[in-house]
Amino acid sequence: MFRRRLCAFGLLVASIAPNAYAQYATSSAEKPIQWYVDGGLNVPAGDASKLLTTGWTFGLGVLFTQPGAPLALKFDVTYGTNNATAHALYQASGTTGTNINGGWADFWSASLGTQFKHHFSDTMYGYATAGIGAYYTSVSLTEVGYGYICNPWWYYCYIGTGQVVVASHASTKFGWDAGLGVGWELGNGQSLFGEARYTWIDTPNQRLTYIPVVVGMRF
Repeated sequence: MFRRRLCAFGLLVASIAPNAYAQYATSSAEKPIQWYVDGGLNVPAGDASKLLTTGWTFGLGVLFTQPGAPLALKFDVTYGTNNATAHALYQASGTTGTNINGGWADFWSASLGTQFKHHFSDTMYGYATAGIGAYYTSVSLTEVGYGYICNPWWYYCYIGTGQVVVASHASTKFGWDAGLGVGWELGNGQSLFGEARYTWIDTPNQRLTYIPVVVGMRF
C-alpha cells in the first residue's frame, strides 16, 4: 500500500514539475520593476564609419513590466566613446590648418522606449526594442603641444610636450534607436542578455549613426 502511494506521489510530482518550473522561469523575468546594466562595443555605421573607429559603450536602465504581458516600458542612460579615424584627422588638419593627430567623440544619451518579449523556451527569450530621447555629442581634436613645465616638489622647470585640445564642439539633439536582443533566464528574477541597437542622431551637419553591441544582466 505504501509503495503504491509512493509511486502515485512520484508520478504526480513528475507530471507537475515541468509546468511549475516553466511558470517559475517565465515569471522570474517578469517582475514589475527590473534593473539592468550592459556594456560592449560602439560600432559606427554609415558615414560615421569613415570618421570614427569602433569604440566602447556602457549603460544602465530600468524596465517596467506588467506581469504576464510581453510589452514593457524602459528608461536607460548610456555613454559611449570612439576615437577619430586617420581619414577624419587628415580632413580636420586641412580644415583647421593645424597638425591634428588625435581626436575622439563622446556620446551621452537618455531615452524612453518599449520592449516586446517572446519566449522561445522556459529559459530563453528574444525581444525587440525601440526608443527616443536626447543625445549629447561632444567631439574633440588634439595636436602635440609644447610648453614650459615646472615641478613644484623639486623646484626645476623644463620644456615638455603633450596632447592639446585645439578644437571641440558639443551639441544636444533628438535621436532614436531600434534593435533586437536575446536573453537567458537565471532564476530569481535575473537574466543575461545580448543586444544590438541601431542608433540615429540628428546632428547639425549630417545624420550620425552607430550600433551598440552589448551584453548585460537584468536583476
